Amino acid sequence: MRRLLLLAVLACAAVSVPVGGAAAAGVNLVANPGFEDARHGDHSVVWAWTCESGTNQFGAAQSGSRALTGTPTAGSTGRCAQTIPVQPGGVYTLSAWVRGGYAFLGHDHGVAWTPPSTAWTRLTTGFTATADTVTVYLHGWYAQDAFTADDVVLTGPDSAVRVPAAPDAPTVAESTSRSVKLAWTGVPGATGYRIHRDGVYLRSVTTPSAVVDGLTPGTAYTFHVTAVNTAGESAPGAPVSATTAPPYAEAPPPTRMLVGTPQAYQVFLAWEAVMAATDGYRVYRDGVLIGWSYGPAFTVTGLRHGTLYTFEVTSLNSAGESVRSQPVQVMTWQVP
Repeated sequence: MRRLLLLAVLACAAVSVPVGGAAAAGVNLVANPGFEDARHGDHSVVWAWTCESGTNQFGAAQSGSRALTGTPTAGSTGRCAQTIPVQPGGVYTLSAWVRGGYAFLGHDHGVAWTPPSTAWTRLTTGFTATADTVTVYLHGWYAQDAFTADDVVLTGPDSAVRVPAAPDAPTVAESTSRSVKLAWTGVPGATGYRIHRDGVYLRSVTTPSAVVDGLTPGTAYTFHVTAVNTAGESAPGAPVSATTAPPYAEAPPPTRMLVGTPQAYQVFLAWEAVMAATDGYRVYRDGVLIGWSYGPAFTVTGLRHGTLYTFEVTSLNSAGESVRSQPVQVMTWQVP
């Protein structure tokens, strides 16, 4: 039955073939279009997209370091969707790069698709908006091979930009005696966020998380976030309260870093446990913070094959973050 449904869908949809060249000019209205950003640092949750289970940000990318990978099952297509503000009557163009199994790129007014292919294929489809929002989506097909998608672009009239909605209340992801890490759900259409502490503007960020430092040990604070874009600033989001930990001796850095057998797209790291690291560890790749681990091990994913990386780890407790460990260098396995 589903095979007959697939044939019917394919008969009604336009087929896209592999092409080259850049995406259409103009402002991209899609949030997290290259699937580089993760919600709360968890790359199994695709920020700004609503996805069925079986999708993540671990795929080998067409550009950047991550892509969307969807694994259809007998009961799902691995669908990811995003609702975007648009201008009624405006003409829009939607495109994305895909490969792997059957891949579909669609919106409220139509769909483009491609049959299975190991090569990157650019799907393109256009429409005239009939409402003030449009839902765009990507998916594969029931019980077929996994697909990978990257670099989704929606271009159209700039007047489609509207003041974003207020963010939900942030959650306290981590806290020490002098810092609090906040994370919140990204707002479609937002280009940045403004963090407020005790009702006073503190600073701006471009991703839905931030570490607020310079705090006083054992002190209660209230935080809220607003979303911004070229149209203006949202109403204040709901607040969250957080109390910093009391003063505590800073933990020493981890030692005896070990590296598992490098693979093409991931590396396993381990180190000697630090007894004073009551809040876990932070992992850095080439000087950039990429993750947190409660225990003395971490698997780094989303890497490029045949590439040299440098890793460092720090210890965390209520006093703050230790200095970084001695760096280790790892060359990922080269895919033939």
